Amino acid sequence: MALSVIGKSSFTYLAFASRTPNQIGQDVTKYESPVPLQGSVQPVPRSLYQQYGLDFQRNYINVYVSRAVLDVTRDVSGDMIEFNGNSYQCLSITPWAAIDGWSAVLCIQVPNGPVTSC
Repeated sequence: MALSVIGKSSFTYLAFASRTPNQIGQDVTKYESPVPLQGSVQPVPRSLYQQYGLDFQRNYINVYVSRAVLDVTRDVSGDMIEFNGNSYQCLSITPWAAIDGWSAVLCIQVPNGPVTSC
């Protein structure tokens, strides 16, 4: 019902699969196959960057989605969202799923991310 009021966006979701070291010992993140989803994608207003402790040199979006998403945690890279030709790392989640079935996901744009669609 919420999407009928605020509108919906299509984006691609890539679930974190694993991290394995490459030949020089750097961890390389692998993702599951891309899954098309719909939800609400909204830019984070720059006026909130300082309050949220965000880097003014980066771009952020909030994604509202009715799916369990993995954010960046210790030793895990977290999931990715691809939207409008850009890749975004899922940084943190506000889990509203128990209340209304949705979660708010703060994402940061990743230069040279694994863009696969859109």
